[in-house]
Amino acid sequence: MEYTAATKIGNTTVISATFAPEETIALRQQALEAKACSLRVPGFRPGKAPLGMVAAYVSNQDLKDEVIQKAASQAYLAFLKEQSNADALIFEPEIVDSTVGEELNDELKLQVRVFELPTTDRAFWKSIEVEDEPVDVTKSVERRISALVEALTETSPKNGPAATGDTTSVTIKTDKATNPYHTELTVGEGEVGKAYEPYLSGMMPGETKHFSVQLSGSPMEGDITLESVAEKHIPPVDDDFARSVGAFETLEELRKRLEDDERLKAEEARKDALFTRAVDTAAEKLAIGFPGYVRRDATEQRLGEIKESLARNGLSLNEYLKYNNIALEQLMKDVEADAVKALQRDLLMEATERACQIAADAAAIDEYIGEHAEELTKAGIDASTEAGRKTAGNVIVWEKTRDLIVDSVAVKVPTKSTQEES
Repeated sequence: MEYTAATKIGNTTVISATFAPEETIALRQQALEAKACSLRVPGFRPGKAPLGMVAAYVSNQDLKDEVIQKAASQAYLAFLKEQSNADALIFEPEIVDSTVGEELNDELKLQVRVFELPTTDRAFWKSIEVEDEPVDVTKSVERRISALVEALTETSPKNGPAATGDTTSVTIKTDKATNPYHTELTVGEGEVGKAYEPYLSGMMPGETKHFSVQLSGSPMEGDITLESVAEKHIPPVDDDFARSVGAFETLEELRKRLEDDERLKAEEARKDALFTRAVDTAAEKLAIGFPGYVRRDATEQRLGEIKESLARNGLSLNEYLKYNNIALEQLMKDVEADAVKALQRDLLMEATERACQIAADAAAIDEYIGEHAEELTKAGIDASTEAGRKTAGNVIVWEKTRDLIVDSVAVKVPTKSTQEES
C-alpha cells in the first residue's frame, strides 16, 4: 500500500492510499472469509462453505463495500502509527472517495478523512477577537420601577366620562364575529388601548359607539360598549414609595439596589454573548468538521426535540410548517445548522478543557453542592450519589472552561453604528 496524509483542512486530515492489484485481491479474500462466518449457505455449517460458493450468495456491491471498508481501516492504522498524539483523534474515519474495478482484482484507490480534536489552549483563545456588548441597565431599571409602580397603583370607580389612562371594561361586537366578547383595557396604553382611544375618550358607562380600527395591521369594524370605567391612582415615585416596596430609606437606595441586580444579570448576559461569539469565531477559524453520520444523528436528535416540544403544545410538525409557511427542506437546513453549532461548541469546550487541564476536585464539588443544593434538587439531581456528584463536577468544569474562554479572548469595542443599531 502506498499511502500519504498531506491534505489537512481544519481539524481533518485526508489520507490518500493506493492498493496494488494483489493487495486488492487479498482484501477481497478477507471480505469473503468474513462473510462466510455469518452467511448461511445451504448444506454447510457457518464458516465451512467454499469461498467460491459464498461469493455466489453475496452481491458484488456488498463485497465491494466490504473491501473498501477494510482498505480504509488499513490506511487508518498506517496513519495511527505515525501519530504521537493518537488520543486526540476523534470519531470514526470517513471514506471520502474510492475507485476500484468491478471484479475487485485491480488497483484500488481511496481517500479517508480523519478527525482530530483541535488544540484550543489559552494562547489560541487570546488570538480570537470578538465584539463586546456594552452594559447599560438604565432601561431595565426603569422597567423594574414601572412594574413596582403598577403593583402599587390602585383604581376606583369613576362616574364621569372615560379619559386617557383610565381602566375600562368593554364589550366589543365586530361585524365578522357571531358573539360579542368582554375585555378590559387602559385607554391610550398598548396597541389596543391606543386603537380604541378616539372612541372611548369621553364615553359614559352604558354608551355604545361604532368603531373602525387597525390592530396588528388588520382592519376591524364593529360596535364597542363601555360597561364601566375606573381611574388609576398612581403613587408618586419618591422616598415614601421606596419605603413601601422594601427596606429602603430613600428612592436613591432603591435605585442602587435595582441597578446592582440588573448589572449582575447584564454582566452574565454579556458573558454568554461573548462566549457564543468566541465559539462561532473559533469554529470558523479552525474550519471544524464532523463526519456525516455525526451530523445526521445530531440533526435527527434536534428534530426529535422540536417535535416533542410541538406535541406538548398540541401541534404536529406539518401544522407548524403550514402555520409558519416554512418548507420542510428549509427547516431541515436550519435544524442541521443549529445541531452543527452545538457540536462545534461541545468539541471546542472539550478541547479547551483538555488543553488547559480544567478539572473539578472533591473539595470544589462539595462547595458547589452546598451552594446550589436547592437548584440541584429542583433539577432532580441527587447530589449524594456518585452520578449526582459527577453531574455537579461537569457543571463546574463547563463554567470554568466558559469563563477561561471569555477572560482570554481579545474584546474589541463595537463601532458607533453597531451601538446605534442595538
